[in-house]
Amino acid sequence: IEASSTPSVAVSSTPSLHSSMSPSMSPSSTPTICVENVALGKLTEQSSNYQPGTGFSDVAVDGNTDGVYDNGSVTHTYTSSKDPWWSVDLENGYLIESIAVWNRNAYSERLADFVLTISRDGVDVYTYTHAGVLAGVGTANEIKLSQPVTGDKVKIQIFGEERILSLAEVQVFAFCGSEITPSPTSSPSIKPTALPTVSPTASPTAGPTASPTALPTV
Repeated sequence: IEASSTPSVAVSSTPSLHSSMSPSMSPSSTPTICVENVALGKLTEQSSNYQPGTGFSDVAVDGNTDGVYDNGSVTHTYTSSKDPWWSVDLENGYLIESIAVWNRNAYSERLADFVLTISRDGVDVYTYTHAGVLAGVGTANEIKLSQPVTGDKVKIQIFGEERILSLAEVQVFAFCGSEITPSPTSSPSIKPTALPTVSPTASPTAGPTASPTALPTV
């Protein structure tokens, strides 16, 4: 009688840590921080314009970072102006994490020793001073805030006589969902004017009823 062979038992492999763990718990994953450019397409202004048709302030928030002036996407203040500046109104308050400033390709030395400020309701809440010339075109010069601040306006300015301010692009990165919209101004409640109470006119007092005079019997 041939002895039956012992059935082989396959040892199940231990499930991998990656397959048994949810993606959010993976030890190698890094939490994603969501930021967005809240300056894109917003209202801008600058101290002066170079010439009609070119170099306007709004081209610094049009999404084009190529830095080529002839392509119509570089700002330019008037030649040899004093303390020129550029600013963007974010419309609402945002919790700002960083700001990227892009320089133009030609005459990049003009963007040197500038001061960047973030304000909220007209009050400066953050100031950054850049020493020297900003790196040339093709590089996002990121200004990382040591602590996020809430602001609604960003301004860049250079100081001195006969200065020209040119910017290829300015990107303001804020945390997603951090927008603070102003509360609507409530209209004062108007209480209706109470109408004067009019008492009903009293009924006239009835006079005594006169009994008819009896005629004498004839």
